[in-house]
Amino acid sequence: MSAWLWLLAAVVFVVVEVTNLAFFALFAAAGAVAAAVVSAAGGPAVLQVVVFAVTALGGLVLLRRPLLSAFGHRRGGALKSGVAALVGQRATVVDRVDHVDRTDVAGRVHARGEDWPAITYDDRPCEPGQVVEVIDIDKTRLVVTAS
Repeated sequence: MSAWLWLLAAVVFVVVEVTNLAFFALFAAAGAVAAAVVSAAGGPAVLQVVVFAVTALGGLVLLRRPLLSAFGHRRGGALKSGVAALVGQRATVVDRVDHVDRTDVAGRVHARGEDWPAITYDDRPCEPGQVVEVIDIDKTRLVVTAS
């Protein structure tokens, strides 16, 4: 095969990789580039295909998982954003937070650069300056507990 055909295949694989970021086509592109080098050096077609397969499969087996970890791909669950991302985070009490019957806002906490209305999960009040943990969201209020 011509080195130009292998390079064209590599470009196609790169385009596919850029559109899905799954780290599959990336290794096929690397294999195609390696096969293009073999082709340019005058290697036979069988050797080109073997180099393509070994490079692509080797990269897939050896490098895909570390790359996924390095780029922050996680298994299970979608990325949380907005107020849902506050659950599990720490916050600082701004105004005294008490346990109420979930009808009144009893206080405010500061979390991730913003002040939020908050209520406590248990009967223990939280005083200003105290660090609390956000354990739930109740409509527009954070439900916190002393940490």
